[in-house]
Amino acid sequence: MRWTAAALLRPVTFVLSIVAAVIVGNRSDSFWYGLLAWFVAMGAGRVVGAAIRGRLDRALYKAIWPGAATGYAFLFAWVGLPPWASFFVSFIAASMTKSAFRSVFPNQPAVRWTRAAEWRRIDLDELLP
Repeated sequence: MRWTAAALLRPVTFVLSIVAAVIVGNRSDSFWYGLLAWFVAMGAGRVVGAAIRGRLDRALYKAIWPGAATGYAFLFAWVGLPPWASFFVSFIAASMTKSAFRSVFPNQPAVRWTRAAEWRRIDLDELLP
């Protein structure tokens, strides 16, 4: 039942995030703050979905990015950065903050870089007809 409720919550979260983006964009007269509000609201929806599924450790880990992005946006707006710069710097800084806290949450999957193909030497016979 929890998975069904979480799946039904996704469209509601999407609509509410659009509403939040429009409200923030209109109040601040900035497209960039509205776009950041959309990303933060979508992240908050992922937190609520994980909490509904009963994965509180994952919900707490997913709450790092929206919280950090909101805090950084207020900080950089207070410092006086233009809205477009505040958007990009807040987005990047929040992503780095979430990566820094990965080791605090042991159940999160590690980031692994994989390669699609193995490298091999090409002989001259393969190149010539």
